[in-house]
Amino acid sequence: MTEGLVHVAGNAVLDVLVRGAEQVESGGDTWSDNVQRLQQPVDAALGGCGAGAAYVLGALGQQVSLNANIGRDIWGGILRGWLEDVEVEVGGICAANTAVHVIALDGRGQRRSHYYTGEKVDWRASLEGAVPHYLLASGYGAIDAEDLRELAVLFSPLRRLGTRVAFDPSPWFAGRVQVSDMHMLWRDVDCLLGTEEELSFWQEADSAEELAERILDRGVETVVIKRGSEGAFYAARDGSQGHVPTEVIRAANSVGAGDSFNGRLVYGLCRQESLNDAVQAAAKLATDVVRNGRGALGAIDFNRSKS
Repeated sequence: MTEGLVHVAGNAVLDVLVRGAEQVESGGDTWSDNVQRLQQPVDAALGGCGAGAAYVLGALGQQVSLNANIGRDIWGGILRGWLEDVEVEVGGICAANTAVHVIALDGRGQRRSHYYTGEKVDWRASLEGAVPHYLLASGYGAIDAEDLRELAVLFSPLRRLGTRVAFDPSPWFAGRVQVSDMHMLWRDVDCLLGTEEELSFWQEADSAEELAERILDRGVETVVIKRGSEGAFYAARDGSQGHVPTEVIRAANSVGAGDSFNGRLVYGLCRQESLNDAVQAAAKLATDVVRNGRGALGAIDFNRSKS
């Protein structure tokens, strides 16, 4: 095992953010009827459950490698450039086309999106490099039952070699795999991450506390439940648990907040921060991402300490 190395496995996406866009009911016959003028510039941002978290880890100074589905097209070149700026070692397949997510945000922060999911992630490619201290893996838009089986092939041997496994199922597995199969995968997970809504699909419960307790009973060592504006709840099999509040940001862009949370959490755990301190720092960073509206690229202010 390479002490201090975090390996991230997941997708990479170019997020195109269109702010101030209102829903158009129907187009007209002339060009002016089909054009909506915007008061804010269109931004491009680094997205993807893999690339976003890897960027945050690299920007914090963590040694990090990434297995993702970045394409050979111009969009893939942009993503690679951003990641290499923070010294992320990029690997995985060299796809033909990069995933692109066009997100239209109205004045209330509500969004409508168009998502080209790109090619699938080759999970087994994560077995080809150095054995990491931590593995962070997450679901994404092109996921299916085969991906769950491939993740089991990835998690089990790495854990036997001493790797700690952090896993965020994301919303994408829901309805695509059997609940019992997901529970089976959790037996090889050290830290399970997810929103309360996402995790509740796999485990029924009446509260975040009960949800965490039942997930721990499935064999997971630590669970961190992201609760949006209500902060986060964490629990571990050693009996520690707690709720971390967060600041509510109105009419803001939440793109990249969850991935930034994951990256900062694993950064803290890799540096042996207490679970409470790591979750607090992760919640604060996610709040900063929502506030500045630049996604993972805006997660770290390089004019301040990277701690």
